[in-house]
Formats: sequence, structure tokens, C-alpha cells
Amino acid sequence: MPAGTLLRRGARRRCPVCGQGKLFRSWVRMVPECPRCGLVFDRLPGHWLGSWFLNICVVQLVVVLILSIGVAATWPEPPMWIIGGATALSAVLVPFLFFPFSRTLWCAIDLAMRPLDYDDGVAPGFMLSEDQERLELERSALHDDE
Repeated sequence: MPAGTLLRRGARRRCPVCGQGKLFRSWVRMVPECPRCGLVFDRLPGHWLGSWFLNICVVQLVVVLILSIGVAATWPEPPMWIIGGATALSAVLVPFLFFPFSRTLWCAIDLAMRPLDYDDGVAPGFMLSEDQERLELERSALHDDE
């Protein structure tokens, strides 16, 4: 699957594999796997460190932009208490507001770097409700051959 498709879906808080929405029970509580294709989002131990890093990078970018634009727009006498307050407020609010986007974007980035294997139990186009029976038959046939 093209990386652009994965990233577009991730930026819209959708499953990078199938495009399913509704991946969050609340703003900060993500479901463990996609309800449509069955993709397990936490693929490895420490998987979410990447989303934390992505969130921190976005927060730093927003803080620097607010600070730079605020000083440049009010130069030569910038009101530092207003600019400082806006910067501090953004440093508190942006991580919370960007949190679900960082999660789905990180899943997309991870899938672009480490594409799905057969062992991941899901493939593009896989529909959990429709293909579950077929998958179980294939798995039982594999175990019967052993």
C-alpha cells in the first residue's frame, strides 16, 4: 500500500490499512484493534513511543511558531507576558488536542516502515466480519498439516 495512502488515513484518525474511522472510545482512549480489519495497533512493546515523540515535535513546532510570530508581529516592543501566556497555553493544550492524530499517524508511519506480514493476521482488504471464517479454516488447515 502506498505510504501516501497510509499517511492520509492516519491524518484523518482512521485505520491506515482499511480506512475505518471510530478508532477512539473517547478523545484519548484508542481501541486495541481496528473493528473492521482487525489490525492490532500496538504491534510491538514500546510501540507508542513514536507517537509521543511525534506529539512532542508538533508541540515544539507550534510553541516556536507562536513565539516567533508574536515577537515579529509586535516588534520593537513585544508584550512578552501575552506572548508567554499564549506560548504556555499552547504548550498545555496542543499535546491533548493532537494526541489522537499522533497515534493514528504513528501507526501509518510504522506500517510504511514495517509493512504487514502474514503473521500480523491482517492484510489490506481483509474484512474481519466477512473473512473470519475463511481465516479460521486456513489456520486449522495449517495446523492439520503439521
